[in-house]
Amino acid sequence: MKLNIGSGKKYDPDYCNIDLYEDILADKKMSAINLDFTDNTCEELKVIHLIEHLGYFKALYALSEFFRVLQSNGELIIETPDIEKAFNHYLNSNFEQKKEILGWIFGIPHEGLQHKLCYPPELLIEMLEKIGYNKIIKKRFYNAESIPTLRIECKKPLKEEFSEYFQILTHIRKKMLIENYVNFKDSFLTKEQEDLLTFILIKLMEFEHKKNKEILFDLIKAALIKSPEITSSFLNSIKTKNYFSSFEIKHISEIIEYLIQFNFPNILYNSLKNAPIIPGTQKLVFSSIESFGMRLIEKLLFSKDEREKQLNHLKELSNKLSIIEINIFSPIIIKRKSEDFFYQGIKQFYLDKYEISRKKLLTAIQLYRDDFLYFWNLAKVLIKLDLKAHALKFYRRTLRLLKISKVENKKKIRNDINQEIIWIKKGKEPSPNFKPISSLDNYLSRG
Repeated sequence: MKLNIGSGKKYDPDYCNIDLYEDILADKKMSAINLDFTDNTCEELKVIHLIEHLGYFKALYALSEFFRVLQSNGELIIETPDIEKAFNHYLNSNFEQKKEILGWIFGIPHEGLQHKLCYPPELLIEMLEKIGYNKIIKKRFYNAESIPTLRIECKKPLKEEFSEYFQILTHIRKKMLIENYVNFKDSFLTKEQEDLLTFILIKLMEFEHKKNKEILFDLIKAALIKSPEITSSFLNSIKTKNYFSSFEIKHISEIIEYLIQFNFPNILYNSLKNAPIIPGTQKLVFSSIESFGMRLIEKLLFSKDEREKQLNHLKELSNKLSIIEINIFSPIIIKRKSEDFFYQGIKQFYLDKYEISRKKLLTAIQLYRDDFLYFWNLAKVLIKLDLKAHALKFYRRTLRLLKISKVENKKKIRNDINQEIIWIKKGKEPSPNFKPISSLDNYLSRG
């Protein structure tokens, strides 16, 4: 079988024509990121001017689906606007020509025809290699519409070339997509998920080399810390591979289901919030929470005597969760959550809602202990609440963190902080300007 994916109005009788929008001519209407074909059934896929409409992560999922349905040594052909030549044409064209070239780059404002990302060859090749393709050939030409076009031809490797492990990742992605675990509107989350999949692939290749089952157990434990849901998808994708015995599969599956039920990443997240807020200790605290999670998982997996006790402990911790905050336990995701609370706190500060601001800023600090601006603004809010003794404690923490921070004009920042501290202690006029400070723009050197 040969597929023409994103066929549009260009029907090819030698292919099964697939499109999500132009279904009048298409043989099948379906999404490129969720193909309704079984594994290893297609000898060739051509994808002509499609991926530029998807954006980076959706394109990655599409490439993963193409890989899944291709036979070993099957060929993928991609054509997409040659962004480098298009830019060169734009820079060397008159005004009327530039308007036309913009359509090559950005597409047209019609459903399914907007361009979300045009790919430099190096980026597209990197994505193909990440999914598992090989024998990648790059070509450049002008198509019938005189659009500078990049053409990539590549192959799905033969089975003996680690293709099996790349195929496993395609199954994980598909399951994540079907179960709505992927949010393409949140690129930070999707990237963290992809990083976890890359880790899984690396550990599988290590297992292939050493044939040591302990490597797979290490993979399971580390993946469970990040995301029990993705770990579940991984385990489902290898059930027929004989990596684990049927008893081991059943046992690991039961543990994973408990961790999903108890919202394990959010238990770790909550533990992080409740840890001491000592300035500059974020990596240490995060590492200690990971270690706590790892010890708990090891007891659940390997200690029959401890299992019931640990499950009861997990249940107690889960009952303390008020809402589900995160989908993956990651320092990047937690840093973003802290920034959300910080900027919400700044907003409430501007609105003179100091008690709400205090709570938001404190939560930001509980999630991320390495930004002195968080501590400084909280100290300012505490002054507004007339909690001077408490404010001084956070001013001292601000100075301690500033000392180890790499910022411009540290002396000027320290002087401004000290002026506020002096006023708190002596109360002399004029009063400093206890206003929110959301960035260090005013302290940057101007060239």
